[in-house]
Amino acid sequence: MKKRLAIMLLMASCGVAQAADEASSEAETYIAGLCTLTGEQQAPGASKEEYVQKLKNMVMRGSAPYGMNKPEFNQDEAEKVADAYIKLPDDVKKSNLKNADACKKATLEQYQKAE
Repeated sequence: MKKRLAIMLLMASCGVAQAADEASSEAETYIAGLCTLTGEQQAPGASKEEYVQKLKNMVMRGSAPYGMNKPEFNQDEAEKVADAYIKLPDDVKKSNLKNADACKKATLEQYQKAE
């Protein structure tokens, strides 16, 4: 009986850890997409809603209409990422326009501060 309980607890903890990794991966995907989008527009200053809509469009474009496993768009996660980007100082946003890696790093740091 104790072995079964131990195994069940181990399986449950693995599931929680995996769910946390997936959320982190999803946030990182949205951060990468947002940095790409802002680098293409060459000027910071869109609203949170505009950034979220652009991320949603990006996710929808990335999935084939006939595909079986269409990715779901996580509105809450996208809003957190957009909010983290918006909170970056303007000089950081401007310097990150041409450097996607620096943009990803700065946005991820800001995102992690919010959590």
